[in-house]
Amino acid sequence: MDKFVIRKKREDTVEKSSEKTEKVLKQATIDSLKGVVVVEEIRRAKAILKQSSTTTNQMIECLSELEKKIPSRKVLLETKIGNVINKLRKHENEEIRKHARQVYVKWKSHFVEHRDRPQIEVQCDLKTEKTRKAGRKFISEALELQSDKGLPEIIEREVFYVNNRFLSSCYKRTMRSIWFKLKNDQTVKKQVLEGTLSVKDLIQQCTPSGALS
Repeated sequence: MDKFVIRKKREDTVEKSSEKTEKVLKQATIDSLKGVVVVEEIRRAKAILKQSSTTTNQMIECLSELEKKIPSRKVLLETKIGNVINKLRKHENEEIRKHARQVYVKWKSHFVEHRDRPQIEVQCDLKTEKTRKAGRKFISEALELQSDKGLPEIIEREVFYVNNRFLSSCYKRTMRSIWFKLKNDQTVKKQVLEGTLSVKDLIQQCTPSGALS
């Protein structure tokens, strides 16, 4: 009977069985779900898309992220993100026009097909918003701008974003560091205003060492 038996090495069998059972698991967060809309992300996207110094790649990346979510009519009215998307459909850059149209069509189609479908909206509490608004005001004063909209808003929202949308000690230290640098380093201030120093690079310079690792 031995001549009809095919013998295999034990190691090969173990290796193949382990390959079949091995799976890569990825943890999902509530805001990664399609039916969940983080209002802060919509406001952050609007601020980025409206800023004149935002690069083409940044705008396309931002529009791609917006396409993954569908804000409710209430959020659209409150943030007025729809007006920004509508204007970008006529942008001089073909790629930006294309992505803006994709967002517009997807959102419009959703409201036609699923008008009454409930969605989960996640947004900051009033105390958090008050603290963040004060932070944007300090940044606007350091930049000597009359409004905390535009660039100051983008800076604050980006700091909030990289700190996982928490008013952590790292968030507060980073905001103070940015204020101090903009207030006392005229070269950096000029670079930020002119757009030669990106918001992400500014934040990286001012984030405490190892705080986000």
